[in-house]
Amino acid sequence: MSVNVLVPLDGSDKDERALSVAAALLELTEGRARVVRVQRPGEATSVTTVQEAAARLQGEARRETTVEVLSGSDVPQALLNDIETHRANFVVMATRAPGAIGRAMKGSVADRLVRESTCPVVLVPPHARHLGGKHLHLRRVLVPLDGSLSALSAVSCLSSLPRADMLEVVLLQAVHPERTGGHILPPGVDASADDQIHVSADVARERLNSVAEHLSAKGVTSEVRVIESRDPGSTLIDAIRSDLVDFIAMTTRGAGGLQRLVLGSVAEYVARHSEIPVLLVTARSSVMAAKSPIGLWR
Repeated sequence: MSVNVLVPLDGSDKDERALSVAAALLELTEGRARVVRVQRPGEATSVTTVQEAAARLQGEARRETTVEVLSGSDVPQALLNDIETHRANFVVMATRAPGAIGRAMKGSVADRLVRESTCPVVLVPPHARHLGGKHLHLRRVLVPLDGSLSALSAVSCLSSLPRADMLEVVLLQAVHPERTGGHILPPGVDASADDQIHVSADVARERLNSVAEHLSAKGVTSEVRVIESRDPGSTLIDAIRSDLVDFIAMTTRGAGGLQRLVLGSVAEYVARHSEIPVLLVTARSSVMAAKSPIGLWR
């Protein structure tokens, strides 16, 4: 199956980090890129500039790359239409929100794509500006889970990548240090219930181990981390540095952008402070065979 990666540009300096991350993603997907720029009425857009950016991406990724300048006053809608028309499997875009993605993204192009896109969106936040112009590899990925079935969509997305065998997945769950309850779910029990999400470290570890076994069966290397913490957001940011990961992958409900991520305010905090790309898999994403892996929580 051919994998299509959409890379929207806007002509600003943030495009450089989007191109670097897109090239790295193309290596994992063995896909082809489509570089687009949406031109609003009355706006002058240099086609040559967009073509040059696409040429740099093609040279870096060594994958087929096409380019097009779209017209439209509603930029996010034009991109959403392009996603549907060209059946994009991923979108890679840089955000411009300086230091406060959770607040400044509300109503932005990136926010709307996260909420309404039918494919996963890779955000390259402002704190990742150092990635611009660099040759990157997306190998080691942090996947925070919270015990819900929907959060596992990120795992399914990663394991469906054509070169998933190149990944090293760090599965992490932060549990409250005072939590001593929790139990393994019997068949048929709703794992999304709040009582099943807030579990003990032992239960979380056993669940993550079952996910690791699933990944191993698909040829994907993984590690399990269970950390007791009262501040999961800071724990994840610390894990980015201590585990030396290249990107984060997590699931969003898609109903309210970053404000409605499965991991709630924790994910909003991570997106705001992350220095690496954040892959968001929405509940309505249709990436390859990324169905909710019901059997992973045992």
